Amino acid sequence: MEKARNYLKWNQRSEIVKTVFLLTIVVLGTLGGYGIFMIAMGTTSPIVVVTSGSMEPTIYRGDLLIIQTRAAEDILLFDIVVYQDTTYHTEGPIVHRVVKIEIINGTYYYTTKGDNNSIVDYGVRTHDEIVGVVVSQIPWLGNISLALRSEFGIVFIVLIFIAIIIVPELVCKDDKEEETPSLESQT
Repeated sequence: MEKARNYLKWNQRSEIVKTVFLLTIVVLGTLGGYGIFMIAMGTTSPIVVVTSGSMEPTIYRGDLLIIQTRAAEDILLFDIVVYQDTTYHTEGPIVHRVVKIEIINGTYYYTTKGDNNSIVDYGVRTHDEIVGVVVSQIPWLGNISLALRSEFGIVFIVLIFIAIIIVPELVCKDDKEEETPSLESQT
């Protein structure tokens, strides 16, 4: 470890440089881990936060869902799927239950419905529209993501990053000033 510190001239660097370096490592590690998770789950969106109450009482707003891609024939009746409807609902993915499956000329068509909705969704889903099938649910954890997406959340994140970068510099600067002997103490 000491060789790495000498090679990087770690002790000669400012606290801001050290903090930015460590934050970069954490961010790259997180993105790399998420990339591996995407590959393992077979989808570009393996984690979804529920933003509406259409699936209550099964799934609530703020729940975090883990989804996995499945072949068309492996999506079963009553599976909860996440799909992207680019025609009628362009705001984001929809989490609903498969209530009917039809196979026409080898193509699978899925009728979906929210558990809390009185009618089925307009139109049918094809396999290409389905992002994945819900395989796990973590209650409430998605509320963190929803809060951080708000205006207050964005300001909060910016302030945290500024604090992470500036506070170590200020704290270490005070320590260095105390360690430096003054001219008066040398006489």
